[in-house]
Amino acid sequence: MKGRNMGIYHALCRSAIVIWIWNGFSALGTVYHSDGSAASVQGLHNAALNGDTITIPAGTFNWATKVTISKSITLQGAGVGNTIIKDAVNGTQLIQVGLVANNLTRITGIEFQNGGRTSVGAAPGGIIRVDGSNTNGSQFRFDHCKWTDLNGYFVTNTVIGVIDHNTVTVGNKVLEWIYPYGSNWNGRTYGDGSWTDPANYGSPLFLFIEDNTFTNTRTTVQGTLTDGFNGARFVVRHNVINNLVIGNHGTESPGRGRSSRAYEAYNNQIDCQNVNRYVSGNRGGGELFHDNTIRNCG
Repeated sequence: MKGRNMGIYHALCRSAIVIWIWNGFSALGTVYHSDGSAASVQGLHNAALNGDTITIPAGTFNWATKVTISKSITLQGAGVGNTIIKDAVNGTQLIQVGLVANNLTRITGIEFQNGGRTSVGAAPGGIIRVDGSNTNGSQFRFDHCKWTDLNGYFVTNTVIGVIDHNTVTVGNKVLEWIYPYGSNWNGRTYGDGSWTDPANYGSPLFLFIEDNTFTNTRTTVQGTLTDGFNGARFVVRHNVINNLVIGNHGTESPGRGRSSRAYEAYNNQIDCQNVNRYVSGNRGGGELFHDNTIRNCG
């Protein structure tokens, strides 16, 4: 990524030796070592302060209860293939994140697998749900993780941040991955606040989805990478995308919510794998689609 216009990325991820000075805390805060269970992680989180890190050791861990993150911590595994969390939660999220003003919350180095969730973790709840704000300086990063055929979706609402260097596979349980929402933009509801603002293409006020590999393994049906709702704003760039469409929902959808507000898709490697001919779709709001390499479509 060196040399790219990566404003939001550089604002979010620095070397571990750099000390963050936002709100006076250091990125080198206290490190808590969990035993890998959901109860251990939750207990350590409850004792932690903004800027602290909770580690999850190597091993495979079934989580049957939700972990709620309401502090600007880093939840750090031992890397893909080493730390594996299996989603055995039903009726709620596996991880629910509420972002903290003027701070960064991060999830990194974890492989997520299905662990027996019986009903789909549908939007707007999702399996992982992150709620933020475009006005209070809260930021989020989800990086160097793996997501393998979980029975539900990743959901963000009014999140400024970056999702990068992940490997995501869908197709066995569900055919979509992320639902970005912008419901609470500028403190409003239903995406109304996002629609009263300019699109601001090229600004850091987006959720950036970059440098990932996304694959739909279903060989007869196309999948959907993004499904934006309620004033969503997101950027999809520098990814490898296999048999998945970049798209959104429109205001014509049932309910009060507005359509997605704005998204950009560029410099992606898109392979339709001779399953579908569509690489993106737009049912509302603006879209900038350019400089993508497209194969096996049509």
